[in-house]
Amino acid sequence: MLKRKILGKFLLNLCYGILWLVPIYFFIRDFFDLSSLELLKENYIQEITIFSIKQAFYSSVIALLVGIIPAYYSAYSRDILSKFIGSLVFIPFFFPVISIVTIFSLIFNLPIVKELNILYTLKGIIMANVFYNSPIFVKYISEGLKKIPKELEESMRIDGANDFIIFIKIQFSLILPQIFRAFVLVFTYCFLGLGIILSLGGIKYSNIEVEIANTLMGGADFSKAMLLGGLQFLILLILNSFGIFVKEYEISGDQQEKKLGLIFKIYSLIYLIFQYGVVVLAFLFSFLNQFTGEFSLKAYINLFSKPFNEEFGVISAIANSFMISMIVSIITVFIIYLIIKNYSRITDIIIFSNMGISGAFLAITLYYMNILFDIPLILLLGVGYLIGAIPIGYSFMYQYIKKFPVEILEVSELDCKNFYQRFRYVEFPILKNIFISSFLQIFAVIFGEFTVVYTMQLGDIIPIASLVNYSLVSNKKYMESSAFSAIVLFIVLSAFLLGEYFKEKE
Repeated sequence: MLKRKILGKFLLNLCYGILWLVPIYFFIRDFFDLSSLELLKENYIQEITIFSIKQAFYSSVIALLVGIIPAYYSAYSRDILSKFIGSLVFIPFFFPVISIVTIFSLIFNLPIVKELNILYTLKGIIMANVFYNSPIFVKYISEGLKKIPKELEESMRIDGANDFIIFIKIQFSLILPQIFRAFVLVFTYCFLGLGIILSLGGIKYSNIEVEIANTLMGGADFSKAMLLGGLQFLILLILNSFGIFVKEYEISGDQQEKKLGLIFKIYSLIYLIFQYGVVVLAFLFSFLNQFTGEFSLKAYINLFSKPFNEEFGVISAIANSFMISMIVSIITVFIIYLIIKNYSRITDIIIFSNMGISGAFLAITLYYMNILFDIPLILLLGVGYLIGAIPIGYSFMYQYIKKFPVEILEVSELDCKNFYQRFRYVEFPILKNIFISSFLQIFAVIFGEFTVVYTMQLGDIIPIASLVNYSLVSNKKYMESSAFSAIVLFIVLSAFLLGEYFKEKE
């Protein structure tokens, strides 16, 4: 019996590993060539590599500086402002990137802003990245500060230290691991970012991810894509390796609440207004013509008109994205449940190893599977969504399934004949809200996904919401794009908030 369990765990982890390793294996087998390393000598490749690192580094540092005061306020205050700041974490994980592109394109085209020439510049890219990713720093830093025992601060105050000295000498060193993890995550998101640079960078700026994504449109140079994907992985591996120099501390204590200066509250309020202001503008611009000031439903009427749908396929895109997201989310939740139930030492390694592989590179390898074995692209798209969603869903579900009361499971062994009965009559009734919550949040992530579907060039085969929205932005249909973004954002936010409701209910 024990051997069967061990074998079952091994096979399940192996199957998931094969799911994303097999496409990469065939791609490496056919296109890895040492002679392709000569491409690294080309000035163009060197320029986009340097720019990829530079824009990601600048964005990460500025996002840290922007987010550190709201993080401090969120950690030590218990008012409504603190709660709203904490809720901003939905932006980097659930806010569709094309919706961000639409909003910032409109903001940068406003008459008062247009004179500053921000659109299609590095400044515009960094501003969008900071908006998108600074809540990650707020979340990680505030969580780290909350774990610091108040006794440490009290002992330093006895010695005459003020808040600044306490932060520099004690708090900063204790939260450095959280800062590093947040920095790596934000840098990775910016470094592997596609939508923001593709749309807000224009023809002047490009990064490695954009070059990989455009492989199929530029002669299908798979050897070049192979090299660039490997280069991305190497750069992120080097960045992560710096973690060995960051000392971890096992700390825990009572959460501290203290009165902060007015400057902290004012800055945090401005930060909150900016973040939520962009979200509100996503809906406002769908009703307001920014050039004439006219307030109307014209954008929505155009969006659902027959001629407009014949050209852009808006209704089909929403229906297709809804159906694909729903099916993949159900499958993802079920697979994650099985993976956690069969957890072993290698599970975390297999689950999170693919996080260093860019969405564009993964999409190219999946597309190549279509060329080799004629696997339908729509099925490969589902696999791409599945591979990207499993690590996210795994983080949502792990603590609830792994820490399910052992006593209940032991009793169920007596009353239930098999795994199916234990799941149906014991685990599912208790965990159903967690399953529903995870399904909804995974659905929200998949519905707004852009990189995989753009790279696989599925627009001519099946309309997908994120691709249609990008097409609207590219064709300067800003009001219709705003309306479409508002609809997508409403669907994503509804799924996210409903998921949070079921999680809290549990």
